[in-house]
Amino acid sequence: MIISGQAIILITLNFSEEKTMSILTAIFQALFQAVCRIFPISETAHSSVFHDFSGRFSGECSSLTGIVHIGIAVGIVIASYKLFLKMSYELFSTVGDVFKKRLKGSKPSGARHYMYMTLVSFCPMLLWLIPCGKYGLLYNVLRNTQFNKTLLDDGLFLAITGVLLILASVQLAKSSIPKPVAELPAIIVGALSVFLIPVSGFSFIGVVLAVLVLFGVSKRHAINYALLMSVPVLVVSGIVEICISVTHVGVASIIIGLVISIVASFFSTVFLKYFVSKGYLKYFGYYDVAVGIIILVIGIFELILRK
Repeated sequence: MIISGQAIILITLNFSEEKTMSILTAIFQALFQAVCRIFPISETAHSSVFHDFSGRFSGECSSLTGIVHIGIAVGIVIASYKLFLKMSYELFSTVGDVFKKRLKGSKPSGARHYMYMTLVSFCPMLLWLIPCGKYGLLYNVLRNTQFNKTLLDDGLFLAITGVLLILASVQLAKSSIPKPVAELPAIIVGALSVFLIPVSGFSFIGVVLAVLVLFGVSKRHAINYALLMSVPVLVVSGIVEICISVTHVGVASIIIGLVISIVASFFSTVFLKYFVSKGYLKYFGYYDVAVGIIILVIGIFELILRK
């Protein structure tokens, strides 16, 4: 009985420690992913550094990752609910007009044209479904850059993101008449998004924002456009990650991760809008260039030492 009692105590302590670690992991992961995903500092670049130094190159994910991504999407929607309500109204109104045959010859309003442009930007993402033989779909091939045992490409793409942000800051400092999102920048953003989301080192929100600003789009429209596009991507990727996950977590960790990711992404979205409005975008660019160069140098040494 004494041995059994000690065994029960040890099992209870081990279970308690595992549960505590799982909850702490959920808290850290939710905060980390929300901040790095919304601020233009690249979640994938920082994640690749962690994977590289921890020796994790399998590409397998936890269901918590998918839950957190969905939570980030919810936080963005709450922080920009007026934008999403307006775009949802325009989308359903357009569908209604199609069935009622009222679209022919009618000039779209500014809000509807804005919604049309986001759809244009989503179209190139269908290229992810291109089969690549034993490597799976094109998306899987591109995503494997996050687990290729070198940080060289991650650092290079993070530095490129930083340069684009700095150039966008210079553009914003110029006195020019802001433009709405037109067809050409919408197509370019869509084509870039094919690589921005799966390839490690890029910041999706950061590059989309910078490219639109460089095309003369107002900073308010540019940041809203980037946020609007990121939500469906986060939701879909979150669902896929939950379905293919190999590591499952407890209910408590899921609830905590979901709540914290929603709250963290809400405040990150609010602060990002504030930083962009105040002209602080360049500081994110400086950070990306500096950290990107450091990661790139580490990647070069990795290639040399592994030969």
